[in-house]
Amino acid sequence: MVAPVVLLTPNLTGHDGISAVARLVLGAFDRVLVLALHEPAKLTTFDGATVRGAGGRRPRFARAALAAAATTPRATVIVNHVHLAPAALAFALRGGTLVSILHGIEAWTPLTGLQRAALMRSDRLIAVSAFSRDRFLAENPQFAGRHVDVCHHGIGPAAVPDTPSDRTPAALIVGRMTADERYKGHDALIEIWPAVLAAVPEAVLRIVGDGDDRRRLEQKAAAMGLGGHVVFTGGIDDDAVQREYQRATVFTMPSPREGFGLVFLEAMRAARSCIGCRGAASEIIADGDTGWIVEPGDRDRLTERVIRTLRDRSESVAMGARGRARYLQHFTEAHFRQRLTALVTQ
Repeated sequence: MVAPVVLLTPNLTGHDGISAVARLVLGAFDRVLVLALHEPAKLTTFDGATVRGAGGRRPRFARAALAAAATTPRATVIVNHVHLAPAALAFALRGGTLVSILHGIEAWTPLTGLQRAALMRSDRLIAVSAFSRDRFLAENPQFAGRHVDVCHHGIGPAAVPDTPSDRTPAALIVGRMTADERYKGHDALIEIWPAVLAAVPEAVLRIVGDGDDRRRLEQKAAAMGLGGHVVFTGGIDDDAVQREYQRATVFTMPSPREGFGLVFLEAMRAARSCIGCRGAASEIIADGDTGWIVEPGDRDRLTERVIRTLRDRSESVAMGARGRARYLQHFTEAHFRQRLTALVTQ
């Protein structure tokens, strides 16, 4: 096991995928010092790790990185967001080993000079999906000669025991609703719902999450006369989210811009079939076996697949069972930690 390990991350306690990876890192290594940009300074320990929160203040984060580099020579430094990569250069000067993780859209734009220098100096680059790796390389051709490993995410067991789904045919989407994340597919699902209702009159679209774009989406659904056929739950706790997976017939997030998509794993863990767009979702969903992959922007195909899964409950249940088996074989928390430690300790 590598020691000591320093983790540079935007968040540690959030509900986003980057925070989830940060927490998984803590369980993969024995000694971890966490420098967390957006965590409050009062958070000093978490899951056995020492935490230094910067309260969202980048100068404080940079000073914490300089101080840690001075007292932690030859550390293994895991950079959990490319925007924080420049802070790792101080560790490199002290003989540290740098490991940079490429998640999603933040790595799909041309890097700044300091970010590029830090990633060039990194001993290992790890992408959370082949899709994210390819998008990174396309936007940053300077790294064309660098090897980028792929390390798929994993998640732990569900907190709520599995229960049979509701008899009402229901599609579920879970995700933030913000102006910057309209690519997740909420609009597409609302827009196809009249056609879904024409084929499955009792069908319900359940939307879990919150954000500054939620009101617009609610108004859109109301203006289309969808009434109780589109339900917005708002932000709910983890146990309630698990119950939403369990009551759903199918999980769908037709997003073409996910770096990975932890929500697909959550659905598979709950033995629910999935519908996603070609991209990172193709590395999670086995098309035609555990769910369906549709081309980005293909509303007709999306509509047809949603209708099919809602109509044919037996097929959807069988796909969900195979999805759970796939989760257990490839995408558990233990699988992720094994993949990550193998790469970091090579």
